[in-house]
Amino acid sequence: MGKVTYKLIPLVFLVFLTQVIPGSCLADSADKTLVFGADVRLRYEFQDNFNQLAYGENPVKGSSSDGFLLGRLRAGFDYTPCNHFHLALWLQDAEAWGLALADSDFHKGKFGQQHNPDKDRWELWDSYLEFKNLFDDTFSVKAGRQRIFYGDKRVFGPGEWGNSGRWIWDAVKLSYQFNHGFVDAYYGKTQLHDPNAFSLNHRHGFESAGIYSQFKSPVKLIPIVLEPFMMTRVDDHDLYKGEDQAMGDVDSWYWGFRAFKKNFFGFDYDFTYIRQAGDYADDDIDACGYHALLAYTCKQVSLEPRISLEYSYASGDDDPADGDHETFDAAFGARDKMYGRMNLFHWQNLKDAQVNFEVKPIEWLSLKAEIHQFRLAQKEDAWYLNAQAYRDKSGQSGDEVGREVDIVAVINFFPSHCIQAGFGHFRPDEFARAVASDKNSNWVFVQWEYKFSRKVL
Repeated sequence: MGKVTYKLIPLVFLVFLTQVIPGSCLADSADKTLVFGADVRLRYEFQDNFNQLAYGENPVKGSSSDGFLLGRLRAGFDYTPCNHFHLALWLQDAEAWGLALADSDFHKGKFGQQHNPDKDRWELWDSYLEFKNLFDDTFSVKAGRQRIFYGDKRVFGPGEWGNSGRWIWDAVKLSYQFNHGFVDAYYGKTQLHDPNAFSLNHRHGFESAGIYSQFKSPVKLIPIVLEPFMMTRVDDHDLYKGEDQAMGDVDSWYWGFRAFKKNFFGFDYDFTYIRQAGDYADDDIDACGYHALLAYTCKQVSLEPRISLEYSYASGDDDPADGDHETFDAAFGARDKMYGRMNLFHWQNLKDAQVNFEVKPIEWLSLKAEIHQFRLAQKEDAWYLNAQAYRDKSGQSGDEVGREVDIVAVINFFPSHCIQAGFGHFRPDEFARAVASDKNSNWVFVQWEYKFSRKVL
């Protein structure tokens, strides 16, 4: 879809609204509601022998040992004057205290300005207009600042573990619901998180248009839910270096699907496949990624134990000089709970074999343990914790990066309060020892979150 067509979408949207919004909406106050709310979250983390951008006792950025406190406040209101209209206006303030990394360390080169995962000072969060329950309750339109996420949040996800929220959109989204699924279409741009400037005063990150859909099997004995999708991802600011060292744009597109089923005689399965094509500066993009999960939950046992096996793959580039960009880049997905809880890995040039074990000793307590074995998909490509620092183009450092063990507890004892605590341990293997450090790393965190809402109308 060309950029001229992109610009016409908001205009078409406005014309559409003048034709379909019922004239009696505002006069009908039977369903009027006004709800004020807040979400407060504090998290302390201690990182030993790594940080968000580097690994080892002599990191290329920041400190090798870092203890810091993250705080986030979201507050606002939702107003629904009738069944067809919804207004949301929420603000977000995200802060970090004691963090060794400076604001300028985060992604200034990639986007031409800061894109900070930890700080976001009094920004618009969920702030949009939504026209819903149109055409016999099958159609809705949402316009404004919003989160766009689906499924397990691997392809589209807000990245909520990050303090500022990784993917927040200024977008128009159209949704059509039917008996066995939905089809969503959107056009939008992603927010950059610059703590020193209000987001409406600086540029966006990526521009994108896409479709995400879901189709449930109408036959109960056919255990499948299918979610096809496709989208573009464009940044035309000449900030990307190709293999010929020339700078250029990114103009890529993705297509794929997710197929899953939950609680089918105690079994869950989940499979996502996605391809990426297009242009990365002067290089041709040819990349792919996939994820597979198989799980079983034994509900007949008091602890409700659940064991699952997962495998995540993201293609890498085996030749840094052939003009083909074969490193998969994970679209607009989250990574906070996907590829190890220590967040040492992205869905790029990755093989992640994973085993999970979960139990629920009592109603308000759940425990999860994960074991990961990390490898590079291509040993000539990088470890994308820091692609510039951790790459051996000769491939002589091998592809074994390391092993990680994570344990996380979630406590929901008090209403509206959620407490989490966790521990992670990473042991480097051949590649990490060669390019970064041979020292083990550890991570601990404690998090408290409180959600409040009050209906005043």
